[in-house]
Amino acid sequence: MSVTQRILRIVEPAIFQWRWVTLAVLLAITAVLGWQASKLEPNAGWLKMVPQEHQYMETFLEHYDEFGGANRVLVALRNKEGDIYQPEFMEKLRKLTDEVFFIPGVQRERVSSLFTPNILYVEVQPTGLSGSTVVPADYEPTPEMMEQLRSNVSKANVVGRLVSDDQRSAMVVSELLDFDPVTGESVDYTEVGERLEAIRAQFEDENTTVHIIGFAKIVDDMTDASTEVVAFFAITLVMTGLLLWFYVGSFLLGMLPLVCSVAAVVWEMGLLHTVGFGLDPFAILVPFLVLAVSVSHGVQYVNGWAAEVASGLSSYRASLATFRRLAIPGTIALITDTAGFLTIYLINIDVIREMSLNAAFGIAAIIVTNKALMPILLTVTPIRDPQAFQRKQEQRNAYGDAVWRFIAKHFTRTPAALATLFVGLLVLGWSLWMYPALQIGTVGEGVPELRPDSRFNQDARFIGNNFGLGLDQLNIIAETEADACIDYELMSEVDRFAWHMKNLPEVRETMTLMDLSKLAYAGLSEGRLNAHVVPRNRYALAQATALVPTTSGMLNTDCSALNIFLFTRDHDATSIKTVVNAVKEYKAEEQGTDRIDFQLASGNVGVMAATNEVVESKEIEIVLWVYVVVLAFLWLSFRTISGVLCVAIPLSLVSISAYGVMAWLGIGMKVATLPVIALAVGIGVDYGIYIYSQFADGIRRGLSMEEAYYQTLRKTGKAVVFTGIALGLGVSTWLFSKLQFQADMGIMLVYMFTANMFGAILVLPALARFLAHEERKHAGQDLMAGAGDAENAPDSSQGRN
Repeated sequence: MSVTQRILRIVEPAIFQWRWVTLAVLLAITAVLGWQASKLEPNAGWLKMVPQEHQYMETFLEHYDEFGGANRVLVALRNKEGDIYQPEFMEKLRKLTDEVFFIPGVQRERVSSLFTPNILYVEVQPTGLSGSTVVPADYEPTPEMMEQLRSNVSKANVVGRLVSDDQRSAMVVSELLDFDPVTGESVDYTEVGERLEAIRAQFEDENTTVHIIGFAKIVDDMTDASTEVVAFFAITLVMTGLLLWFYVGSFLLGMLPLVCSVAAVVWEMGLLHTVGFGLDPFAILVPFLVLAVSVSHGVQYVNGWAAEVASGLSSYRASLATFRRLAIPGTIALITDTAGFLTIYLINIDVIREMSLNAAFGIAAIIVTNKALMPILLTVTPIRDPQAFQRKQEQRNAYGDAVWRFIAKHFTRTPAALATLFVGLLVLGWSLWMYPALQIGTVGEGVPELRPDSRFNQDARFIGNNFGLGLDQLNIIAETEADACIDYELMSEVDRFAWHMKNLPEVRETMTLMDLSKLAYAGLSEGRLNAHVVPRNRYALAQATALVPTTSGMLNTDCSALNIFLFTRDHDATSIKTVVNAVKEYKAEEQGTDRIDFQLASGNVGVMAATNEVVESKEIEIVLWVYVVVLAFLWLSFRTISGVLCVAIPLSLVSISAYGVMAWLGIGMKVATLPVIALAVGIGVDYGIYIYSQFADGIRRGLSMEEAYYQTLRKTGKAVVFTGIALGLGVSTWLFSKLQFQADMGIMLVYMFTANMFGAILVLPALARFLAHEERKHAGQDLMAGAGDAENAPDSSQGRN
């Protein structure tokens, strides 16, 4: 007895003999998991996007309590009618500061605006040094006070930071905690985003505009756009259902794969909530992927069942015969998918790991719904007029016969096979030539999650064009000795490092403790221009640095760590890499003293730098691991080198060419796109295993290569072509999404679905022309063969129509 026979002997009774009990159990499980799925909520987290074990992030987390993180929210208020020194405008700014201050989760001691007490100015008077808050305690919105504010702002070194260069806009800077200090629960970014939008609505009018940027606002915008994701899913369901109806020729049969696919998605989401996860906006790919893989397998099963019925079998016996023929190759394909999806868990970024587990849950659900639920439902699917059904199926099969015969006749012969492989080599060469142009990380302006013309990216451009600081901030932590603030050698080294970084074209502005301390020292020295330096005298240095409080985020309590702010012109991957390399080169050259160590990195650009490095280091490794798993399972499936190569080579060609397509279209390799190539391999594996198993079976039965492939295309190939077209059309709706990363994923999935289809239909037989002769030598070792002919299967009175 073969291995296949043993496996089928174990699982067949539960699916066919005890099918009503099994059906009841499956429906009960679906109801429970559906209830669990209904409780699934969005679960976006800033730290989930961070590779927490990366060296940069270790520095970031070590100093998180002292210097905060990179989760800032910037709210800019612009006066359309003049400068900011208008009573009405300043009153709006005061109220805006209060509104931001009281947003749940805001770290209130780090809120900064002209109205917060941590913004000071210092000036020299004939009677000595004086200074105060920019907005005095006796503030009243009067014209006289406006002139005083104008003077104070000019002395406080806040132009470019809290006041725009043209002094028509002012900003409130805040930072979010990961946990609400009042409730102790994780900060709800959607709630914060809604609060920010309420603030925009409150303060924006015909004279004033409001511009808001920050991670919380990104999440809120993505969550708002997720409602259209539901619409896309519904459109995909309807479109796929109509195509299935057209393809199968029966509304009931067309709905069965769709029903089982929806059940698989319900199981996936229910399992996700059961184990304690939420649905991250970046994981919206997974339900579509589960639907796609499930439809792919469902179409194969219904297609096979219809062919068996057309040959004269009852619904029960047709389902049994189809199960025996497709259950093992289909299950192996799905196990291969699951193992491949789990390999992306190697990337130590929580959002990707959640996506990996989510996809694995979905594929596990497909194994149950497609290999158990589908066969059970088909055993009771009524065929009212078997003869009419047979005639209809024969007519439908005849539609594509000319095409299948043409493909089988030409692509299994040497001239066309060589031409196909030559085209494949050209595609491979082009892809390898384009690969160096593939950027790791973000490409272009604005945040990559949203469209360039989105409100968020318009706000980001406004703040970047009008302020010296923006969302793009790289923080370097200067780790040194305690009481470094009174050590001239250490402070001058910090100043020298900041000057070096400020001269990089990619850096817009820098800000350090010494910038403010030099202002203070100049003030203490009667405003002399030559006093705008780091004082050598330790007592003078102590007096100058003491005026900068620890709440500024520039130094810790004992001055053993200093926070150096670099505001970059953008967060383009190339710019980030240039700045990071400049910091590393500065450290490697050992300029200055070795008593201070400039550690990368904090700030949102620091997080991007760490993420980019992780993606770059893991990108090839992950794909290689996926293929190691795929090759292992292909070997278990076919036990022939030819079988492995005929499936794996088209699959790998599509994966490699996907990199070329990304480089050509300007799509960067980042957290959102990295899993797509690994996950989409699953569809290609399904195509290849189904086609090659049928093809090899025909060759082993003594058919010519042309006839074996013709029969394969009639039975399995047409289902592959249908699946590729249907899934490509379904995912193409993503191209209209408000989310840029979803549109990018849609482009890549459309390409990979269709390219894998062409690879399986055209490249696979071309390879088999030179490799598949091995199949004739293994006629008795085919693990993919059925356990027995359905005509000899024991009858069942329960299974007769």
